[in-house]
Amino acid sequence: METLKNLETKLWNKNFFLLWQGQMVSVLGDVFYLMALNFWMLEITGSTALMGMLSAVTMLPKIILGPFAGVFVDRWDRKKLIVLTDLIRGVIVTFVGIAGVMGFIQVWMVFIVGIISGICAAFFNPAINSSRPDIVPEDKLLKANSVISLAQSGMDMIGNAVGGVLYVLIGAPYMFLLNGISYLFSAFTEIFITIPKVKREEIEITFIEDFKLGIKFLNDFKVYKKMFICSSIINFFGNAGMILLIPYFNETEFLGAQKYGFAMMVLAMGMVFGSILLSIKGIKRENKFKVFNISLVSCTTLLLVAIITNNYIVLLLCWLFGFFFNVIFNTIFSTAAMSTIPSDIRGKVMAITSAISMGLVPIGQLLAGVLGDLMPIRLVLFIMFLCCFIIGFLYIRIKNLKRFIEYDSEYDNLEELMKL
Repeated sequence: METLKNLETKLWNKNFFLLWQGQMVSVLGDVFYLMALNFWMLEITGSTALMGMLSAVTMLPKIILGPFAGVFVDRWDRKKLIVLTDLIRGVIVTFVGIAGVMGFIQVWMVFIVGIISGICAAFFNPAINSSRPDIVPEDKLLKANSVISLAQSGMDMIGNAVGGVLYVLIGAPYMFLLNGISYLFSAFTEIFITIPKVKREEIEITFIEDFKLGIKFLNDFKVYKKMFICSSIINFFGNAGMILLIPYFNETEFLGAQKYGFAMMVLAMGMVFGSILLSIKGIKRENKFKVFNISLVSCTTLLLVAIITNNYIVLLLCWLFGFFFNVIFNTIFSTAAMSTIPSDIRGKVMAITSAISMGLVPIGQLLAGVLGDLMPIRLVLFIMFLCCFIIGFLYIRIKNLKRFIEYDSEYDNLEELMKL
């Protein structure tokens, strides 16, 4: 299959730049929208339960449709899918913004927008993730993922810092409009991206059979399957712990609500610094496995220390470096996955794994919430992050992990790796 890797030798080619700036703008718009939406919902309804329901209806389509959307992504033109889903989100969010400005917005409208946005995201995410390895050279993929991560973390930090001020100055409806315009802008610029079409065998198979191919690949690829299971368990306990941080700060004597906001900013800074380092420095192939192991163990260790300590400065340092290392090992893992999954099934495989991971998040958060009512919150957090620490050590002992992490199609044979 001829891809742009044969045509492009630079990371910052036209296609990657357009993809990068489009995602950066839409992420910033999303941060503004979600902040304004939460404040608006609380002001209009006074119900935190409705806020939670809105979050759930947005996430559910991604979980339910995700695996099947991935099959569709592999069958259809990925560029058209990316442009179409951004265009749909741009139109519906802009409509809600106009409704707010003109004074006829209703709560049911934002719920409908949440559902449609979730459906669009279920198709958009695997389409964009499966396209990235086809528009940048393989040896630049790690830096490409780092740059995307940097843009997302940076825009998230800027959006949270500026969003509150914007809400006071211009109000929720105009912030809704900003997000709608950001999606329309992204859709327009994505028209000019060239994404190579995947060349497939001339064999007609049903949608279900195509879906089963993704499941079979995941099941047959033993190294990747074991890594995915470990990553999912760490995400399960990690996200479960994160949901309890606000009540933990509220009830802990040396912390408090005011220090929580600053701690979250430090967390985001750690992720930004990690992304900057990877995007500038990169990691040589022969060092990837060592850096992955160090980053994974360091991250899980520091998160555990952050809960044990009674010193706020130590906690901040643990979060700063913990999430610095978090970005590094996650980026290395996602890059290896993108490199090893063939282009013609990449969409469905990544969508299946993403849906499973996302599906575990609300279960973990529910478990943490129940345990938080029955036990001291600090103890629950310690248990959650201790589980992450233990799984982290099991993770780095996976057989043939080194060959997976350092995979390069120029030197390695994928079929041999899958048999190990």
